[in-house]
Amino acid sequence: MFRKRKSLRKDLPVIDISRKQAKGLFGRTKLVPTTKREQRKIKVKLMELYPGRYYVDNLNDWNSISPKEIELAWIDAVETIDALFFD
Repeated sequence: MFRKRKSLRKDLPVIDISRKQAKGLFGRTKLVPTTKREQRKIKVKLMELYPGRYYVDNLNDWNSISPKEIELAWIDAVETIDALFFD
């Protein structure tokens, strides 16, 4: 009846499934965006292997972080440091 909720581990690194490697010119590799269909397939496999991880994707599902949130994460870090030293 009163079960402990599953909580995500904050100390584990984030897995980015919004891009994949593809062949480029002259044998180089480049990152290209993945489709939502591919992201869902990859995410199902990874959720079985790593249930406590966060995923960067465009699915807006549970356990997802959008790429925009990653770009703005530095603001939160600056605010926590500011609160720590100047409070």
